[in-house]
Amino acid sequence: MPKYEPWLAGKASIKPFSKVVRESSPLELIYSDIYGPMNVKARHGSIYFITLIDDYSRYGHVYLLPHHYEALDVFKRFVVEVETKLERRVKILRTK
Repeated sequence: MPKYEPWLAGKASIKPFSKVVRESSPLELIYSDIYGPMNVKARHGSIYFITLIDDYSRYGHVYLLPHHYEALDVFKRFVVEVETKLERRVKILRTK
């Protein structure tokens, strides 16, 4: 018969993951972050990159940037591209 280990009693419990609430349609919420500078240059001398992720579809875009101040121009191009493709408007941009 196995020996009872009192330190195990009540210590292990399984908690369910909380439900993640996602947006109900594309482009309602876009998450963005800029990373860099990186130690190694990417193609064309880029040392930064920006990510743009749609909360609804979890579809992501990554753009390489030579300078961090180019992020706004990249975001504007991203908005034109996705709004044209999906015929919807970007509502909220959330950054870290």
